[in-house]
Order: sequence, then structure tokens, then C-alpha cells
Amino acid sequence: MLLKSMEPFGLALEEFYEGNKQAKIIFHRDDGLNYDYYVSQCFRSEKEFSSIEKQAIDLCYGRILDIGAGVGPHSLELQKMGLEVYALDISSHACAIMKNRGVKNVKCADVYELDERNFDTILLMGRAIGFTEDLSGLKKFLEFCKILLKPTGQILLDSLDVRSTTDPDHLAYQERSGQLGRYIGVVGLQIEYKGMFGEKFNLLHVDSQTLKECAKETGWSFELIIQEEMGSYLGKIFRENF
Repeated sequence: MLLKSMEPFGLALEEFYEGNKQAKIIFHRDDGLNYDYYVSQCFRSEKEFSSIEKQAIDLCYGRILDIGAGVGPHSLELQKMGLEVYALDISSHACAIMKNRGVKNVKCADVYELDERNFDTILLMGRAIGFTEDLSGLKKFLEFCKILLKPTGQILLDSLDVRSTTDPDHLAYQERSGQLGRYIGVVGLQIEYKGMFGEKFNLLHVDSQTLKECAKETGWSFELIIQEEMGSYLGKIFRENF
């Protein structure tokens, strides 16, 4: 059975929420590498947030759009801080869970379908910027953020510089990407859950220098907030003229 790309993930989230604490999905990479992902990680509390997540939460202000909100861990924490948060996800299963967990403003839609405007902060955690799929998609998104954000607004996101790996399978994949003529951080994936497969899609990991260049091309400035040894980082995108 072939489902929408993220539907198997949503089904696993739903099963975990209903009591199966071992619920997992399988990521199938387009070179044949497979790996398990236990969705319990999506339900972590603020005490379990990484240093990148904690710093991002601290930098949030004003009216916030949490893109790729999942089951709402960051939205819930921001709500506790008294901030106005809109949690956006394309998974109807994730959105239903968020509502049950107490997230007040849940939007089940693609970001480009969103009617709300005038946000102060756009937050993309869990490397949610990956939804843009490639550098062209990233630039399209950055252009659209000019509509979503106030002129003084900011985008906070985390991503990964894949070149930091020492894993031979990942290094071979990067070499393969170069041979295919695609950006090194584009990963071709398909998600499986209990024998059900989602449509194939690309996930983008963008290094901070390339992100800075894409931001500049689309009229933004970029600031690197945290850079970790294994390649993960937190960045802020904003407009310097305001």
C-alpha cells in the first residue's frame, strides 16, 4: 500500500500515543540503506531538549509559527511561557495528537496553504527545514517567509552539515550525490510503517555556509548561533535593514 510520504510516520505517532511505546518507522534511503526510528523521541519533554532546542526556545518572541510541529513539544513549551503559538504540520495524526495534548492553535496544512500572517518568529526544529527538499525549495521557502513574517521577524532553524560524518556509508552516499550532480545534503527517502510505504521524497540537510548564501540570495541575513562538533547547528535568519 502506497501512502502520502509522511502518512506512515503519522500512523506510528498515533499508535505510540495510544499505548504502543515501541512504535517505530523504517527509513529507506535511496541507496538501499535502512534504519529504524522509534517515535518515542518525538514525545520528549522540555527537560529532554537538546542545547540547540533550548537556545532556540529562549530566542523565540512574539507571535510564533512552529513549522513541522509534530506532536507539539516546542509549541507546548512556548505556550507555557505565555507566547502565542501556531503549530503547523501536514500530518492529520500529529495534529490530532497536538490538540489532545493541549496545543491551542493547530493548523493541519502545507505551509504554502497557510492564511495567517504577521508572525514575529518562524521556528523549524528537528531539522524541519528538510521539508524544502533541495536548495531551490529552500530559496522558495525563504521568499515565502517574507509574506509570513513581519519585517522585523526572524526564522530560527536547526540543520546538519553532513560533511562532519565519519561513517563510511554516509561518506559513500555523499560521493554518490556528487556523481548524481545534486547538493551533498539532499537525501532520498521513503518511510515504512508495518509494511505500508509512503511516497518517496527528498530531505534537505543544509550546511550553515550554504544556508547563508541562500539567505543572501533571497534578501536575508544569517547568523550562526550554535555549531556542534558533529555538524548540527542552530541558525537565525533575519532582515538587517529593520
